[in-house]
Amino acid sequence: MKIAIPQINYHIGDISKNRDLIIAAIQKAKSKKADLVLFPEHAICGAYPQDLLEKEYFVNECRLGIEKIAKQCSGIAALVGCPNLDMEDGVLYNAMFFMYDGEVRGGVNKTILSDYDIFDESRYFIAEESNTPLRYMNQNIRVLFDEYESNMVEKTDTLIVHVGPTPFTTESYNYRKEVFSSIAQKDKCPVIALNHVGANSSIIFDGNTLVFNKKGALVHKGASFGEDLVFIDTNTLENATPIKEKPQDRIALIHDALILGIKDFFRKNGFSKAVMGLSGGIDSALVAALTAEALGKENVLGILMPSSFSTDHSVKDAIDLATNLGIAHETLAIKEIYETFLSTLKPVFKDSPFNVAEENLQARIRGALVMSISNKFGHILLNTSNKSEAAVGYGTLYGDLCGSLSVLGDVYKTEVYKLSRYINRERELIPENTITKAPSAELRPGQKDQDSLPDYDTLDAILKLYLEDNQSKQDIIKQGFAPEIVEKTLTLVNRNEYKRAQCPPILKVSKKAFGSGRRMPLTAKL
Repeated sequence: MKIAIPQINYHIGDISKNRDLIIAAIQKAKSKKADLVLFPEHAICGAYPQDLLEKEYFVNECRLGIEKIAKQCSGIAALVGCPNLDMEDGVLYNAMFFMYDGEVRGGVNKTILSDYDIFDESRYFIAEESNTPLRYMNQNIRVLFDEYESNMVEKTDTLIVHVGPTPFTTESYNYRKEVFSSIAQKDKCPVIALNHVGANSSIIFDGNTLVFNKKGALVHKGASFGEDLVFIDTNTLENATPIKEKPQDRIALIHDALILGIKDFFRKNGFSKAVMGLSGGIDSALVAALTAEALGKENVLGILMPSSFSTDHSVKDAIDLATNLGIAHETLAIKEIYETFLSTLKPVFKDSPFNVAEENLQARIRGALVMSISNKFGHILLNTSNKSEAAVGYGTLYGDLCGSLSVLGDVYKTEVYKLSRYINRERELIPENTITKAPSAELRPGQKDQDSLPDYDTLDAILKLYLEDNQSKQDIIKQGFAPEIVEKTLTLVNRNEYKRAQCPPILKVSKKAFGSGRRMPLTAKL
């Protein structure tokens, strides 16, 4: 059997566009004499539609899209993901529809719902009790939504198709390869693992459709971070040459994911131009470089907002960055605005000593300025805070934490440095001084990040153990970290949940990002 596997960048909620993309792929597959076309879970509606699934008209529109797709399936069969509303019982299933000869001929509903991290399927769907293989061209096709459904595979199955899309993390590709290779070997059956490609707000899909023969060897693979159309012949899988791959570069993966995340956030939301503050620091420099690559340098505007505490070299670094990237930049000095604010606040502040209030005031002035530019010209403000800072509350609400999208919110500070070196792998785009100088918010004279935080190598190691590996304070201390540093770090993380609850959506690249995948109470004793 000849199978076509389109790898498509679907758009959540744009049912007519998704439908047309699916139909175009079916027609192309038919022209190449394919017998079957495979599309993943949620193909018609995009992944993940969340509370759109609670709207009956949305689910009905999805089903109408399926009916139109089915009419295009003459001389070819297709498997397409779509929510399935059981009209008799009034329950909703996460389903795959199987169609040929111009009609829907059957399908499969998901039996194990996902309720972890970003997933909340029990909010919308009912789990099916059984999983029956699809019969087509004398083959039994076992459709799996989840790898944990693999215990339903039977000896009579001749092909396993995993339809569940896997959001990108730096570990997801290797995990998928290991799991599906193992299933193929265990059940002595070829496995096709589908995936989406593209970004929907925080969630990024990296593509990488995988095809394994019954020996568990990877023999076909879709493009990484790009659309593709893979053709396979089940008769040749067993003797196909296994794909030999080099180990993936983790930083290169994060880079490619962030580029795709920025591109699709703008494209799918109808935006074209970005604005951001340029401080001369490494975080804003990296965001500017990534955005210029994703959107084109002509679509990026950098705003320099020096205060009396800004150093000359920081201003120079920001200008050098803009010049290297070829992006437009403007300078809006905030000294007079800052002094006017202090004068206005004098009756309340009186003679209180300089503290965090005056520091944060500068960040809030900058936030107001870049938001004004965003409103005036329709540029989308990108947030430049990194995961390390967000974790310990090292940011100002309504100041440097504002923005429509957080590009680096799931990237630790140590990774920021590595990504900056990666950006500069061919030529210097981010000024060397920006990378090598001690990081500072420059909100008071001589300020350095490490005045109030552990060194970033230590901080990030502790944060990863706590945030991603869910280790306790005692577990972390046992690994050799100083108790007082662990105590301080975890205290900062726990008491700043309220800040993160008000931050922009974050491009997710790790197994545990701030946002919908980490739901912590704002008022709790931890």
